Amino acid sequence: MSDWVDWLGRSRTLEAHLDVEQANRMAVTLDRPPHYQLGDALPPAWHWVYFHDLVRAADLGDDGHPRLGVVLPPVPLPRRMWAGGRFVFHTLLRLGDTVTRTSVITSITPKTGRAGPLYFVIVEHRYATKGVLNLVEEQTLVYRDWGREGQPSRVQPAPTDADYQRRYRLGSTTLFRYSALTFNGHRIHYDADYCRDVEGYANLVVHGPLIATLLLDLYVQQGQPLTRFSYQAKRPLCVPHALTVNGRTSRLGAVLWASDDAGDLVMEAEAFREEA
Repeated sequence: MSDWVDWLGRSRTLEAHLDVEQANRMAVTLDRPPHYQLGDALPPAWHWVYFHDLVRAADLGDDGHPRLGVVLPPVPLPRRMWAGGRFVFHTLLRLGDTVTRTSVITSITPKTGRAGPLYFVIVEHRYATKGVLNLVEEQTLVYRDWGREGQPSRVQPAPTDADYQRRYRLGSTTLFRYSALTFNGHRIHYDADYCRDVEGYANLVVHGPLIATLLLDLYVQQGQPLTRFSYQAKRPLCVPHALTVNGRTSRLGAVLWASDDAGDLVMEAEAFREEA
């Protein structure tokens, strides 16, 4: 415990220029025209393709992530998964602006689940342009031990009452391009042998943030305002399984979920039109 308790409250600051061409690279990765121009609003969650922790190769672990204790606290479990997060939107991020991200580790919580011991780490990011707050993001990461296959045994059927939906088939090239855009070295997204032999997944794993991005995109396409968004990963999705993002209109905004081609729940989320 003494190795990581001092990380609570630790903060770091990163600055990024919201380059137009990076947004257009994200657009073509999603098979869309590269139409973004200087001054355009950045779509929700696309900020992930800009803010990168620059970690030397010598400081990476065998899984391709920065070793524990370099960027994130050295909790005593090795296997990292992106569990979920929340957004509160204040003002638009715009292409061409220089944005400052201030990150604080707000919580480190040991727990015991059906898979054994777990550590939950929560990081809060605040994004601001020239001192004006754009976005508050909370990321929840979970760490677990080796020794169990990557795909959890518990399966939860996805709802079937969507008002609108969109289907994707995200192949290895899409995953590779998104990893490059987000400077994500985690080998589960591009090294199929590592996925099967070390982490126990059936194949390459689709990024949780990419699934959350597509859920947000589906909601925005309905033309509704967006003030808050929360999401929780339920089950890994491996290629070549198709991904369907779904939405159902609610009184406050929408209930959203992602499902695989077997109809199993991959991620659930909520979007809100108005402030609480």
